[in-house]
Amino acid sequence: MTRVVTGMVVFLLSAVVLLSQDLLAQEDLAAKVDTLEKELQVLKQQLQKQGEDAAQREKVVAELANKTEAHEKGIKSIGQRDAFTYSDLWVPEQSDKFAKEKLSGQFGGIYTKPFLRRMGRNTYLGGYMDASYRKQERQQPFFEQLRFVPFIYSDVSDRVKVAAEIEFEHGGANRRTGVIGDSGPTGLSNQLNGEVKLEFATVDFLIKDWINYRAGIILVPLGKYNLVHDAPLQDLVDRPLVDQKIIPTTLSQAGMGFYGSFYPTEMSKLDYEIYATNGFGNNISSSNGIRDARLFRYDRDNNSSPGIVGRVAFSPFLGLEFGTSFYLNKYDKNNWFNIGALDFAFQKGPFELVGEGAYIDIERDKRIKTTQTTVPPNMFGYYIEPRFHFMPEFIRNLAPNFFKEDSTFTLAGRWDQVDTGFDRRDSKGTIGFNFRYTEDTVFKVDYEWDHENRRSTEADNTFVFGVASYF
Repeated sequence: MTRVVTGMVVFLLSAVVLLSQDLLAQEDLAAKVDTLEKELQVLKQQLQKQGEDAAQREKVVAELANKTEAHEKGIKSIGQRDAFTYSDLWVPEQSDKFAKEKLSGQFGGIYTKPFLRRMGRNTYLGGYMDASYRKQERQQPFFEQLRFVPFIYSDVSDRVKVAAEIEFEHGGANRRTGVIGDSGPTGLSNQLNGEVKLEFATVDFLIKDWINYRAGIILVPLGKYNLVHDAPLQDLVDRPLVDQKIIPTTLSQAGMGFYGSFYPTEMSKLDYEIYATNGFGNNISSSNGIRDARLFRYDRDNNSSPGIVGRVAFSPFLGLEFGTSFYLNKYDKNNWFNIGALDFAFQKGPFELVGEGAYIDIERDKRIKTTQTTVPPNMFGYYIEPRFHFMPEFIRNLAPNFFKEDSTFTLAGRWDQVDTGFDRRDSKGTIGFNFRYTEDTVFKVDYEWDHENRRSTEADNTFVFGVASYF
């Protein structure tokens, strides 16, 4: 009996010990689990804080990037308003800046020509050429090599820039091929006289955005057309009558002066040019206006008084420009003539409207009235030209591998008129259609109605096909 009791006591004690150990083990496990849960919670909190910190850092970085961009824009804006950003590659930068504005060449100038985007380091070569086929009602048809004009531009240093154009006109041979009605073999007009000359050659010293110095053979800023006369920029082959006789384009003269730009508001711009030049000669007539009075000798003046020419252009916003210009010139020792001109250019999407007008008041003393009876007291002329550019999608889809991204068609018209005095007035209407394979190369088809009113001669309508390209 005693053994039985003893065995039961031992069994109970063993059970109690084992149960106690099990309870202790469970309590230890629960404590470990609780500890792990606390550690896990701490890790979660740390991860959450790190995520918030990362988001905060990204926000700070984004804010810094925005502030940096705004600061850079502010610096650029200050540079545009107050002074040029000078560099050794200033010349192509001007062309690139103009190209990004996607404006017609009518709004450009000598430093915005497209070839400047293509060439090498500090000196840039390029140019343009144009040729045509002409069929007039009262003449035999003929082909015409109009112009071959190489360009040379250079960034000499950050402030010194050189620009020049050399013109080979009608093959460059200085010869007379005959005039209408003469007994010569061709019967062609004297516009086929060839020549080789510097169209312009200037050295510019950049000072500030609002004032810069220019000297050399200057492209005279009389009207806008003379400044943007390159054939690839124009949508019609022939130049307006006013820019043949009243402002005889291409008009370039030796001289020097200043030019610059102001920015009255955030959107507007005011450009000016003013120069003293050698001026015109006295070969003025009602048949050719003042075209033959241009002096192509750049080493002297025909009198002791230089001509003064200037132009101011105001653009209230991108795509609209108004210009006014003047020329004060003593064409001989005693007599002056004064030229005033107005021009405008408007572009809205594919539509453009450009125009120009000029008036000449000619002083005539008793000697001029007696000995040079072809000199009229005044002359005037004008033109207006609408243009519409288009490229129908169905045409592009017909030959997607042929048309370029900037390929386009243009429908253009022009009405122009000049009165060169002594009851001699010429009027002309032109309708043209052209195709630009790229913006630099254009094929033109024009028909001109020549209205020679107040004249005894008959009108001579003309069909013209032309091609022009920068290179």
